[in-house]
Amino acid sequence: MNLKILSGKNIKVVLAVSVVLVGCLFHEKLQSIYSTFMTFNKHKVTGVFHQEELTQFNGIQNKKLYLVLLGSIFDVTKGREHYGKGASYNYFIGKDGSRSFITGNFQDESNNKDHVLDLTCNQLSSLQDWEHTFRSKYKYVGVLVGRYYNDDGKPTEYSNELDLRLEKCKIEKEMAKQDELKYPPCNMEWSADQGSRVWCTKTSGGIARSWVGVPRQLYTPGEKRPRCACVDLEHDHSSALLNEYDNCTPFSTSCVLESN
Repeated sequence: MNLKILSGKNIKVVLAVSVVLVGCLFHEKLQSIYSTFMTFNKHKVTGVFHQEELTQFNGIQNKKLYLVLLGSIFDVTKGREHYGKGASYNYFIGKDGSRSFITGNFQDESNNKDHVLDLTCNQLSSLQDWEHTFRSKYKYVGVLVGRYYNDDGKPTEYSNELDLRLEKCKIEKEMAKQDELKYPPCNMEWSADQGSRVWCTKTSGGIARSWVGVPRQLYTPGEKRPRCACVDLEHDHSSALLNEYDNCTPFSTSCVLESN
């Protein structure tokens, strides 16, 4: 009986020593395996994808279809009729082709296919609308390492710069809205006999007000051509950005424009 107990103890000791020896001899290898496992596990948990992995989600190598917009990945598998192989928007699968949402260039495989900082505010607003649509319609998967996110899944400097640009666009849009309230657009029409005509009413430009106003050319910074705006001469005496139309009396509410 004592021999059996002693044998059992000896076995436990031998096993313990063996584990320690294996740990010492293969420490670096085990560390490498552990590190690889943790990286893989972290990758899956946080939803951070590298391009080579993302490419597999093309409906063939992996049955799922992943689309990227502004660095965010969406599972659009349920929209296979639109995004599957041979479908109209298959170009967007397995890559970030954000720029093509605006340009419509489905052949762009350049390094700039996800570059958007040079787009106009209206174009960036359209991209945001697309992103909101994807978030509401499809499952959000994670982020793509690259222009918008780093290996830790955190926004890059480029991504932060885009956020600042979008905020600036938001402010400019609000200022433009206020400007339009102050200077409502004119009504406009064209006919072969008369040419172009602009005129103001109390509801021109879809903006209801108590005054009619007179047509003026309003020059806006950053715009190449002026727009026709209705100006309340009784309360607005600014003239720096406003020009009268040729052959139109200063107080007329309707002007016929000369044909170019």
